[in-house]
Amino acid sequence: MKKSILWSVMATMGILATNSMAETTSADYNTYPLEFQSMAAPLSEVSKLKNVMVAVDMMEAELILVNVHNDIMLQQCLDCLAGWPGGRPQHVVVSSDAKTIYVTTDASADSAARVVILKVKKYNWNEGFAELKVVKSLLAEDAGTLSTFNTPTQTSYEQPIASWTQPGMTQLHGPTLLPYSKYAYFSQWTDNKIRVIDTKTQEFAAVDPIVIEGVTENSHGVFFNKSGTLGISTGYYYDNYNIDLFKVNKKTGGLKLKKKIRLGDENSYAAFTHFNTWLDERYAVTASMQFGATSLTPEGVSIIPPSVWMIDTWEGEAWKILDSTNDEFGSGVLRSASDLTVAAGKLYIAEEDSIDGIYGEDGFISIYDLSDRNEPKFIKRLKPGVELPADFTVAHGLGVTANQRFIYITSYASRYILKLDTKTDTIVKVYGAEDGLTMPHGGYVSGAIR
Repeated sequence: MKKSILWSVMATMGILATNSMAETTSADYNTYPLEFQSMAAPLSEVSKLKNVMVAVDMMEAELILVNVHNDIMLQQCLDCLAGWPGGRPQHVVVSSDAKTIYVTTDASADSAARVVILKVKKYNWNEGFAELKVVKSLLAEDAGTLSTFNTPTQTSYEQPIASWTQPGMTQLHGPTLLPYSKYAYFSQWTDNKIRVIDTKTQEFAAVDPIVIEGVTENSHGVFFNKSGTLGISTGYYYDNYNIDLFKVNKKTGGLKLKKKIRLGDENSYAAFTHFNTWLDERYAVTASMQFGATSLTPEGVSIIPPSVWMIDTWEGEAWKILDSTNDEFGSGVLRSASDLTVAAGKLYIAEEDSIDGIYGEDGFISIYDLSDRNEPKFIKRLKPGVELPADFTVAHGLGVTANQRFIYITSYASRYILKLDTKTDTIVKVYGAEDGLTMPHGGYVSGAIR
């Protein structure tokens, strides 16, 4: 492949090439593990990749598969698969070719916490099923392994302590893929371990588990830039105000802490972040959920309500670009910002009603023009009963297709998966309880790295 063509492809894919990437050829492309070829592929190859959204139905122990092109949804019983070890599924990640799926299960008194690896032998969309095979079940923690949260008490009317924020036993969250490598990552949100899987051997990597004292506690994923050279993690818990910046060793899968980036200063901070989204090789955005102080908040320090922050990973700094708002038609974060993503030049924020005084009362999606990164311009907010189903609540997760045309919005609380068209910013497909959904969670689209 000529360099000029490669640079054009990288620009289209949102990749800023490093010196080593600039020398990539078509022969180099074929040496990448198939899971990650979409990160380096020419457009002609990208178009051939499968476009499948995957999620789990936690209460039904089902795998949800959605064909992005024709909107057919399949629901596969996991307990029915030979070799399925049992346990409630929690999160899922799928390779770019949509042939390998990793499903995490929660620990309970009777079940271990695991990463179960499935192979898709064939998608039979028109017949209503996929041929799946369990190829490996990796033990993360034994049955009965307890969580290690530092549970706070309520000190402010603004911030109750939600019971769902302290599950009793081990759960694996935040799945991501490291570009230009063979590694997949999960975080044991319930303690302090980052789990790393070698996707060639389908075993835990030699560096697993990664534990950094005072850093990896209650992390929710490590999110990588497109070259895979840097990673940033969130602190998905009360009064965790740092975004942790890592240097990545793509040969081993190892992570080395470069800096803790504080969302605020010594007098105030934003806390409880769920996801990060990269804009390019240097800058990323994150959003916070916490409204007020808890018993973990130092005396004299105030909490910055739900807000959006720009992160400069080269300088190790962060600054607020969106405040909170109390107006459904106003610019700012209305509810806890559970997820955010960037697609088609716009910022999308999933506003989740989950840790304030009343759980699951509503849920919104706010949309901003991101032409000026430091001053997002409010476009509109999608609201229940208007653009969203009338009973829609808790906009929990966002999954973007590789071409950034569609975003899948998952709500485990109100049983919905919604497909949003970024060209029109309208909901173009609704999957709900009438389709058999009970608790959809962990939506992930093939071709993505998170």
